[in-house]
Amino acid sequence: MCTESFYEFVQTFWEVIIPEKPIWNWHIKYLCDELQTLAGYIVRREAKPYDLIINIPPGTTKSSLATVMFPAWIWTQDPTIRVITNSYSAALAIEHATKSRDIILSDKYRRLFPHILIRRDKAAKSSYENTSGGARYATSTGGMITGIHGHLIINDDPLNPGQAASEAERKTANEHTKTLASRKV
Repeated sequence: MCTESFYEFVQTFWEVIIPEKPIWNWHIKYLCDELQTLAGYIVRREAKPYDLIINIPPGTTKSSLATVMFPAWIWTQDPTIRVITNSYSAALAIEHATKSRDIILSDKYRRLFPHILIRRDKAAKSSYENTSGGARYATSTGGMITGIHGHLIINDDPLNPGQAASEAERKTANEHTKTLASRKV
């Protein structure tokens, strides 16, 4: 079921990265279904009909679903997928990538998906690759991204609320977002 449904995957692996019991509100399944639909296009290497923008209040699982769990799940669909994730803070981007890696390295994931293995020589917190050629790269707004390309690009909170008040910070985030868009495979 975890391979067939991203929502089932989320329910199965939630406890690996989040100790609190979730409240399975309707929006979680809705977001999982939207992400799974787009994953089909990405895996088939077809043009997506739209880019997904998720605007929901803080603390309602957006990052956990889209930035942490989705990259780990999409490898179950195609382990050759390369993912780039971005956040306003390098520390937060690395935290998200590390949680994804924690899922991939968990006993449960290894039992269900034994063919997906992290390369030992490319297993950093901020970027790692699997033995099938898939990769996960984490960067931050204004951080290095040139030279890296991904099948999936997730731009999760390119600004924090404090930065949004600054014209210069907004300009930096907009320019970085344009650069990210140019990094598509």
